[in-house]
Amino acid sequence: MTAKMRKVVIAGGSIAGLSAARELRRSGFDGSIHMIDRDVRAPYRRPAVSKSILTAQHQPADIAIAVPAELDIASVGGVSLCALDSRRRVVLGDADGTAVRFGYDGLIIATGSHARRWRPPAELGGVYSLRSLADGMALRGPLAAAGHVVVVGGGFIGLEVASAARSMGVAVTVIEAAAVPLAHVLGQALGEYLAQVHRDHGVRVRCGTTVTGLHGRGTVESVVLSDGTEIGTDLVLACVGSEPAVGWLHDSGLELGHGVICDQRCLASGAEHVAAAGDAASWHNPCFGRRMRVEHWANAIEQGTFAARALLGLAPETGFHSVPYFWSEQYGTRLQSVGVSAGHDEALILRQSEQAILVGYGHAGRLIGVAGYNAGPAVLGYRKNIERGTRLAELADTVAVNVS
Repeated sequence: MTAKMRKVVIAGGSIAGLSAARELRRSGFDGSIHMIDRDVRAPYRRPAVSKSILTAQHQPADIAIAVPAELDIASVGGVSLCALDSRRRVVLGDADGTAVRFGYDGLIIATGSHARRWRPPAELGGVYSLRSLADGMALRGPLAAAGHVVVVGGGFIGLEVASAARSMGVAVTVIEAAAVPLAHVLGQALGEYLAQVHRDHGVRVRCGTTVTGLHGRGTVESVVLSDGTEIGTDLVLACVGSEPAVGWLHDSGLELGHGVICDQRCLASGAEHVAAAGDAASWHNPCFGRRMRVEHWANAIEQGTFAARALLGLAPETGFHSVPYFWSEQYGTRLQSVGVSAGHDEALILRQSEQAILVGYGHAGRLIGVAGYNAGPAVLGYRKNIERGTRLAELADTVAVNVS
């Protein structure tokens, strides 16, 4: 494939796309590479947006990722992707009202994800979402000036923002529709533990309720909850999840299903010479024997690298084996996870104290993931057990408690 391929387009200029470009050059590809992104600042360290950017610990230049000149990449920012003509091998976009076209021999889709739209009960100012660096910069000033903020959604981003706001002395209320924050991802025990960590730092965590109304004169001044409670606030931040940024691919011929459907090698279904990586890719992970989509920084780097090799025909047929790893920093302490917890039917508390917790997740008796707060290197120490499919019962000892 390398001999015939002279033009590669990478749709998406974040870390998955940049990792793909690096690997193309490392693998000997000497043709043209166009990396296209809507965000004019890409690439940058996206995890910093909900942390150090909000607190002004870092400026945009501090989190920028330099694109080495020797990679000889044509980076094109400010382009909204509109469509893909996979038969003619053309990516169509819009650059400030001007139609643009990028022909390709090979395409890597790394468009990531975007914040799920929250439809507020009223159209008022002072309601924000957070995904991009521009979002973080727009929120930073109002957050610093706020006396109180309501965060709608107790997921990772929402809890990270709560931590950042408390470090700035801002009062925070987190509104979570579920009975326990992050229980659908990390299980009830760890979710309850994290909720208590936030309460111990002064955050009001309201679970089992939703926002049904917004009041204010032009700008939000209070929120009304489904239980009738009204809470005064200076601003509202909606953190209600994310969705893969693949809307531009409808009618492209690619198979879509909560992401670009790929085989185990990250090659897209429905068109030739197309691969996908990062948040936008839904691939069959041989390590777990199932399809998954992973929205973590480390996975984007590794999968972008693998997708580039797959596009060039250099990746192993066995596919992209991934034991995902992620971390979230809250109150200066890391929440870490290795493997997966989605779909677990059993959970064991492997260690717990007032300062730390470590939980193992199992499916059909096998360990599939481990997560911990303030657990240090212990979390990553279980990676081999996950790869081997160690039986969860083997990890149970006198301190392990079944919490399934």
